[in-house]
Amino acid sequence: MNITILTVGTRGDVQPFVALGKELVDRGYHVTICTGKNFKRFVEDNGLIFSPVTIDYLELTQSEEGKKMMGGNPIEIVKNMKTMIIPMMERMLDDLWASSRDADLIIYHPKAFGGYDIAEKLGVPVFVAHPIPAIAPTRLFSNPALPVSFNFGWVNEISFKANRLFMASFFKLINNWRRETLGLNKKRNLFTNDLTLHNKPIPVLYGCSPEIIPFDPNWNGSVSMSGFWFLEDKIDWEPPTDLLHFLEIGPPPIAISFSSMPLKNPYKIKAMLEEALEIIGQRGLFITGWSGMDTKKTKAHIHSVQSIPHSWLFKRTSGVVHHGGAGTTAAVLKAGKPMIICPFSGDQPFWAKRMHDLHLSTAPLREKDMTVEAFVTRIQELVNNQELTSNAIALSERIAQEEGIKDTVDFIEECIR
Repeated sequence: MNITILTVGTRGDVQPFVALGKELVDRGYHVTICTGKNFKRFVEDNGLIFSPVTIDYLELTQSEEGKKMMGGNPIEIVKNMKTMIIPMMERMLDDLWASSRDADLIIYHPKAFGGYDIAEKLGVPVFVAHPIPAIAPTRLFSNPALPVSFNFGWVNEISFKANRLFMASFFKLINNWRRETLGLNKKRNLFTNDLTLHNKPIPVLYGCSPEIIPFDPNWNGSVSMSGFWFLEDKIDWEPPTDLLHFLEIGPPPIAISFSSMPLKNPYKIKAMLEEALEIIGQRGLFITGWSGMDTKKTKAHIHSVQSIPHSWLFKRTSGVVHHGGAGTTAAVLKAGKPMIICPFSGDQPFWAKRMHDLHLSTAPLREKDMTVEAFVTRIQELVNNQELTSNAIALSERIAQEEGIKDTVDFIEECIR
């Protein structure tokens, strides 16, 4: 059976699907991952077939226009819709279709929103999948994709309808593509239930732990959520000598990573963190990523790298300061470390609140509120609050018992039977 996995976005939108794809290959399936062209080597290094989407989300986030849109500026979003976003989506839809023509089964991330239409055209089984529980309505919690959370059951359930509102700007594009490329004349609109196809519910796959997010029994077997989709460590990865030396000459540092989130003033934020760590007497290891921070070595208690496997590093730290992405949050949980979350957009505020509610992190700290004093207060709590550390260790032990990927593939096989 040929399985095509469609996903676009940043590393956090791709890595869990690579882990899922590897399990499917181990079970004898022929798996192709269609995603951003910048992930070609990553996908192929993990033994999967790669098919490119010509857009590059990381490149977009680093552009001046992208940074303004990432900041949630509605004027910038509208201004760039016709000149940048729509052309990019047109290319994406064509690439997704080109990669899926021979598929016997489709698994798609909602950001790859052509997945629904392709499955309709091909008449094949389809699954919608996400690292966060942002698809199937529930009264237990509100839609993690929204910037605010609610505490009322019926409001929580309604909040998931906002997913269709996110699509409203693209319906004209989608319907033109459906008609001209796929030969489908029926139009999609705000009233189209994209959780059903051919009068049957589309099964939902979540790469998330029920230890963190409650599983709703009312999903009635239509949702799989039994653990994070962790990608196994690469055994041939070797850390740089200078990094090993830094780790060996002192106590475990605090890891700091904003991943692909571009800081408005990266030099100022890094300087703040360096000063806060010096005041407290803590060491810091910066993973600069796409944040805009540099990797220059400035002080003896600081070390910087551009990127590094989280699974290797986090267990060697005393705690982690990060942006609150789903993948990074899961990696910190697996390592059993307390955290400080500095949320920017998307689902990050949801994870920041959830980790704080579970007493696994300090209070969240947004970029606009960052000061040396704010970092000092939170880092002191991170290293001195034993409840945070003990809770993180206990949860890590429970997560280690889960078999999220195995259970998800079992669920897929049961559905297609």
